[in-house]
Amino acid sequence: MKFPIDIIWLDKDLKIIEITKGAQPESFPEIFQPTGSAKYVLEINAGLSDKYDLKEGDKCLLDKKLFGQLNL
Repeated sequence: MKFPIDIIWLDKDLKIIEITKGAQPESFPEIFQPTGSAKYVLEINAGLSDKYDLKEGDKCLLDKKLFGQLNL
């Protein structure tokens, strides 16, 4: 990656189980993992999870037109 990101870890029901904030390009080769069991991950620009007040327990809604290939 060439810019910092927030990593949003989701369970099978698309509920946020953890957020890793501000992962930096310079962190390579560090491996980021959630402490719990995640099925999906979203990577967004760093700071957006705070801007949109995302937190553990929130449910993620995905547009099936954009993510139709996922077997949700």
